[in-house]
Amino acid sequence: MTSQDQQEPAYGHSFDTRPLWSERDRDADQLRELLRRRGFTEFTEGSDGFVVEHTDAGPMLLVHTGQPRSERVAAEHDYGRLLEQAGYRFAPNATGDGEGWHVWSPSAGPGTGPAS
Repeated sequence: MTSQDQQEPAYGHSFDTRPLWSERDRDADQLRELLRRRGFTEFTEGSDGFVVEHTDAGPMLLVHTGQPRSERVAAEHDYGRLLEQAGYRFAPNATGDGEGWHVWSPSAGPGTGPAS
């Protein structure tokens, strides 16, 4: 057993009971919750929607899986307005092929995120 198996996650659990062990887990979950509260659909096997991923360092990744391209572009436009209103910083083309965004949480300190 690891020490994580023996203790509660530092930041509790997400709405779907995912353990939130780190600030990065919490930040990604807060972004997912913000998008869901505003009526955006999260990707599942049965529906297109947003995906939020994070790594141990650097920004989160936000991608919309919608087809056709016009649906993705419209959703990403709406995501941009919401992220800006909520204080997130973001940069397009996270995947290198014109898709997705890098997203920095409002709790990320100064000097993080895209150049202003």
